[in-house]
Amino acid sequence: MSLRELMDNGFLIQLKSFLARYKYLIVVGLFLVVILVASDNSMVKRMVLKRQIRDLQEQLRESSELKQRNELLLNDLNNDTTVTERIARERYNMHRADEDLFIEQD
Repeated sequence: MSLRELMDNGFLIQLKSFLARYKYLIVVGLFLVVILVASDNSMVKRMVLKRQIRDLQEQLRESSELKQRNELLLNDLNNDTTVTERIARERYNMHRADEDLFIEQD
């Protein structure tokens, strides 16, 4: 169909009538599409970034707790020789020459 045939059938008039009748609804719809999806500061992007921030804060909290535990362990290792012996026995299954070692497997 050519453009001339479309204009003869009244399509252009119907289109203008439709746009005039629903112009506010069309503008609001386009605005919502831009705000929710299309822009750089869209709501979808903001939700994704908030989730990433929450995950990173949780990782930071876990790292901070691990750092505190390691600092306490380092302080104990520097000040107490029995801690070194206990860690060697627990983690590395070490024992004294006059001891027998029994290892339980779960």
